[in-house]
Amino acid sequence: MKQSRVGRKSSSREARSSPPEEAAAALRWLTPIIAAGALLIPLVMSLSGEDAFRFPKELALRTEVILIVIILALAWAFGHLGLPRLDLRAKWLVLTVLICAWTIVCALASTNHLVSIPPTVRVLEYALVFVATVLVLRARPSWFAGLIVLPAIVNGIIYILQELDIWSPFDTTSAIEKHIGRTALIGNPNDVGGYFVVPALVALALALSSRRFRLAWALAAAFIVAATFMTHTVAAIGALAVALFVMFAIWLRSWPKTLAALLVLVVAAVIPFTAYGPLRERARLMRDALQRRDFETLSAARTLPFLTAAEMIRDRPLVGAGPGGFAYNFFDYKLRLQQRQRKLFEHTTEMNFGEVHNDHLQIATEAGVPGYALFLAALVLVASATWRSRTAPPENTDDESRAAFVRLLALPLVVSMFILALAQFPLELVAPTCAYLWAAAAIVAWRES
Repeated sequence: MKQSRVGRKSSSREARSSPPEEAAAALRWLTPIIAAGALLIPLVMSLSGEDAFRFPKELALRTEVILIVIILALAWAFGHLGLPRLDLRAKWLVLTVLICAWTIVCALASTNHLVSIPPTVRVLEYALVFVATVLVLRARPSWFAGLIVLPAIVNGIIYILQELDIWSPFDTTSAIEKHIGRTALIGNPNDVGGYFVVPALVALALALSSRRFRLAWALAAAFIVAATFMTHTVAAIGALAVALFVMFAIWLRSWPKTLAALLVLVVAAVIPFTAYGPLRERARLMRDALQRRDFETLSAARTLPFLTAAEMIRDRPLVGAGPGGFAYNFFDYKLRLQQRQRKLFEHTTEMNFGEVHNDHLQIATEAGVPGYALFLAALVLVASATWRSRTAPPENTDDESRAAFVRLLALPLVVSMFILALAQFPLELVAPTCAYLWAAAAIVAWRES
């Protein structure tokens, strides 16, 4: 009886990893598109456009989506290509559909329907890319997840050369501050730091879970972590440091070893803040602001959008202001808030914000409390792979490495997103969002392989 049960599990695993011939034909076309998106989106930029970094990446994402739609349409129209099979009862797919459906509901109830159209389309695009990535990764080896590490290395090299005043591929002398001109191919240093978090975690997870190219993955992880520290982005550094500790705790499986790893990570994090001048100055400013209770400095002048978002949530807790509604309603709410609390905002009356700079608040502002609940549900679902992923049979080394990769990455990935979203808006930027979706897709695809 036990042998037959094991045989059924083995056969179902083979069915998942080896799609039917018809579906495999469509996947062969989808694979290079998904791989190209992972490699090229973080590298696409424009030397002539007004928005040199963000808008070109949005166009690259749109191009990937159009190609995916064409392949799926051809697969549906011509039966010999076949459509990849999906379990419509799978929790991750149901949750993806719910997120898309609720986004549409919030757009229909939006404070400005025209403003809500582009963000709603963007959510649907991300959902399609995520589902297609899951389908493609199912039959791929663990090293395939490392594709997103390569563009991060390219961006890291460019950023470090800019930071050290050695070389820059374009002129950034017009930047208001010298540090703002450190852009890599992503944008400002905050965008760059937030983008580096996921590739660093993926590279380290591969180094700890895979026997192939272990040293190369470890060196890549160390390099990207160093580049993250050089961005001076406190939110990204904090998110990455905590996520690294969680990953090492999962890997070591021992409290004494975990505490030793924590000590090493603390020392490794303190050294840059004491030895590296820009980080030392940043730490001094934050310490002085904390002593003065200067919340504007501590929040990087983001107290106003935080409180404005809270006002919007209180006014429309169910469906929110609609996708894109924060930027549309910000000015009116800002005036109302400043009239009530003039002393708190006497130095920030001229500032305007298109994002909350806190994705937790932004989601609740634009999609209401139910939308934020769906976001938290997605985080919990991904994180659960750390303790619910199946142990692969020892005779299949590829399944074994993928299972280890999922167990090591799932919870740290969610922890990093939760922390990073407290002080930044990674979900409003294409490059970090695509990186998080790629890593989450790998976890979903391999958690039961």
